[in-house]
Amino acid sequence: MNISYVQLSDFQEIIKEDQLRILPQLTRRSLPVDCVSESATAIIGGRRCGKTYRSYQFIHDLAASGVPRESVCRFQFNDLRLSRLALDELRMIDTAYYSLYPSFRHTRPVHFIFDEIHRIEGWEDYILYLLDDPNHRVLITGSTSKLQSGEIASALRGKCHPRRLFGFSFREFLSHLGITPDTISSTGQSQLRNAFSRYLVQGGYPELFKFEAQRHVELLQDYWRTMLVRDIVEAHPGEQIPFESLLYFGQSLVSRTARPFTVRRLMTEMHEAGLGCSHPTGYKYLRYLQEAFAVDAVSLFTESTRVRQRNYQKAYALDWALADAVTPTAPVTVSHKLETIVYVELVRRNRIVHYLSTHNDTEIDFITHRMSGQGVDLVQVCQSLTADNYQREVAALPPACRHTGASSATVVTLEDERDIALDGVTVRVVPAWKWLLEE
Repeated sequence: MNISYVQLSDFQEIIKEDQLRILPQLTRRSLPVDCVSESATAIIGGRRCGKTYRSYQFIHDLAASGVPRESVCRFQFNDLRLSRLALDELRMIDTAYYSLYPSFRHTRPVHFIFDEIHRIEGWEDYILYLLDDPNHRVLITGSTSKLQSGEIASALRGKCHPRRLFGFSFREFLSHLGITPDTISSTGQSQLRNAFSRYLVQGGYPELFKFEAQRHVELLQDYWRTMLVRDIVEAHPGEQIPFESLLYFGQSLVSRTARPFTVRRLMTEMHEAGLGCSHPTGYKYLRYLQEAFAVDAVSLFTESTRVRQRNYQKAYALDWALADAVTPTAPVTVSHKLETIVYVELVRRNRIVHYLSTHNDTEIDFITHRMSGQGVDLVQVCQSLTADNYQREVAALPPACRHTGASSATVVTLEDERDIALDGVTVRVVPAWKWLLEE
């Protein structure tokens, strides 16, 4: 017999509390979010990247379009009153809502917003139940990529459209600081250079810019440990994941941001450190870290699955400042932070990203294309172009363009800016602060 810990009146109280809450002032996020009938929209992304505030922005936008707060039913499932909520009690949400607003049923669109509902085992069935009513609009937020995995998509019968949210883009960072981008005047460019220097150090976590340097690092370390505990260890209770092993593996991986890695090599390092861990477990840890939006793994650009699996991958932390804060030995270099920023921006722009190895063993940092496979571009990243690195960073781009059919070749740097005509290809060299502000 199931014991109900939450009464109908509790649900009513939560609904009214949220509707009466004064919405916080927001730095607007650029991620587009809309809700339609018969399909849920999911805002997914790493812990503390701003998903809850993006849902607040959605409510702001609804109000601006004339939708009253009474037409919004929002629940945060990290509310202590909901900590012991069972699947069969979810049905009380809409029951409580329509007990407060009985005249709304079947007469107007109602927006249900659920923050971290994936904490409830079997939540997908309740979402499908809500979507049966064409007047219902459903927005979900969550800190797990499982919201867009094949398993969840199947459970929701394809009725879920994920929108991936990252930390602040450079444009959002400027907006947060009250800076209007001016890439033309010398004063504007100087302001952008200074802001980018700060962005390079502080990363993209929205809530941390107000803290001094040491406190900023401590909070990033707290985020990291919470991510490991809540989004991995507690999310897989049956596996009894040893925290120290996961911590060592995770830190070893994110400290390699913008650098090659193999799980086999990480396993060797763990054994040398006295932490026994099998290769299958290592691959499982990698998958869990990806699901928690802590890190991405980028593979070689090739049509051969066998060749791709035989080559190393490159790790990219989803926040370069977090990677630096949790790196156990030497800090993450400026060059690796810069490359990580470019990677995150490419994915934010909905590009599919690989690295490219040329016939003479030169690596192109990124070969990117759209989901359609069209619009292939090559991107190199380096702090600055010098006589020593020119051959590696620039000379390999024209033959790689011809080989891949790429329509553009770009080198993103800290300060350099010029066009280089080489072998019939124009290589654009552009500072990161300008490239990041391009559409």
